[in-house]
Amino acid sequence: MFTVLAPLFIFASLASSACIPAGGNTNTATPPKTTSTTPPQTPAPAPVSGSVRFHPNGDKNWCLEVQGNKRANGTPVQLAPCTANNGAQAWTVSRGSTQVKLAGTNFCLDAGSTPGNGVRSKIWTCYAGLAAQRWWYTDDNRVALEGKGQCIDLPSGEKRTGNVVQTWQCGTGNNNQAWTTSQATVARRALDERQSCPLPNVSQHRFG
Repeated sequence: MFTVLAPLFIFASLASSACIPAGGNTNTATPPKTTSTTPPQTPAPAPVSGSVRFHPNGDKNWCLEVQGNKRANGTPVQLAPCTANNGAQAWTVSRGSTQVKLAGTNFCLDAGSTPGNGVRSKIWTCYAGLAAQRWWYTDDNRVALEGKGQCIDLPSGEKRTGNVVQTWQCGTGNNNQAWTTSQATVARRALDERQSCPLPNVSQHRFG
């Protein structure tokens, strides 16, 4: 009698995860068709480690926010009360030349194809080198569109929910254009346990 031993194959699956730092064309996008005019609201995910919140002239009660947490081309960027663990208020930015990204997404702060006084700001899909998304975050806390002399501006300086920010001619000492940052709160400690993300220092300002 012969005994046949069937080979045993063991398949092991290893899953790994990595923290990837978050990174529009400014034409009007065609929205996808939907069968409902009232889509369900999706809660904002917790911000990623190293992201920051923008505050108007140092007031930490108010934050720069993507309106309605709508992650879509053309969504306005507005002022709203700061809330903990709100990904709609979490951004990634560096001092000097930078994109201003909604943390954990591929959407960037965008000035549109014809930036000027009173043009409302929005988010758009991030594109490397797109002029409407190239900002300069200055040492005195202004977010200036590179080469255009335009800064992110809080209209009339009004701190109220829904006040959509705009571009406006940069002006020294204009408090409506001062945007300080603080670290965005996170729901859990990041894998690398970093507790802060200081912005690199630059001494150069570039507006026009």
